[in-house]
Amino acid sequence: MSDLIVPANDKGFNLSFTVYDSDNEVYDLDGYTVTMKVWKPGVPGTLVVNEACNVTNASLGTCTYTVNAADFASIADYKMELELTKSGVIESTDNYDISVEESG
Repeated sequence: MSDLIVPANDKGFNLSFTVYDSDNEVYDLDGYTVTMKVWKPGVPGTLVVNEACNVTNASLGTCTYTVNAADFASIADYKMELELTKSGVIESTDNYDISVEESG
């Protein structure tokens, strides 16, 4: 089962995330740049999405990504992670499953 289901070809809506650390505590995103990275399983070197997220509340670990028109044009299953960058340090969240499904 997917962690997130996205309608194919939809755009302009926000995907909202809360980042947690390994102890399941909210991760303070103060000073971090957050990038959403999406790829097809087995092809991590070819990113479907590699775009910045908007940190909405750093101390609560929340951020959003606004879906663009070409992001999820193909019905398929994908992997996703958030990459956190600060002062030369790069950290990644766990991988999550995204299903892009036909929209009615």
